[in-house]
Amino acid sequence: MQIVGRKGAVSDVREDEHPRPETTLEQLAKLKAPFRQGGVITAGNASGVNDGAAALIIASEQQAAIQGLTPRARIVAMATAGVEPRLMGLGPVPAVA
Repeated sequence: MQIVGRKGAVSDVREDEHPRPETTLEQLAKLKAPFRQGGVITAGNASGVNDGAAALIIASEQQAAIQGLTPRARIVAMATAGVEPRLMGLGPVPAVA
């Protein structure tokens, strides 16, 4: 994928930076949990500072035409899933179950 930067420079992105094939289980086991003693979040399982975000405009075909937009996808089905807010961190579980 080619990414055009603010000043027009083009960069090729061929793979995610996070998977590191040279990492071993022994190396991961030695990483310290910086947030809490006995914690489980480490540099080996936390998202990196290079994780990005995305935006999506959802509109009717008519509204896209009014705005001069070219549809790039079509929603054919959707669903929602979640858990009570007190179960922080478990929200994605029902979505993939």
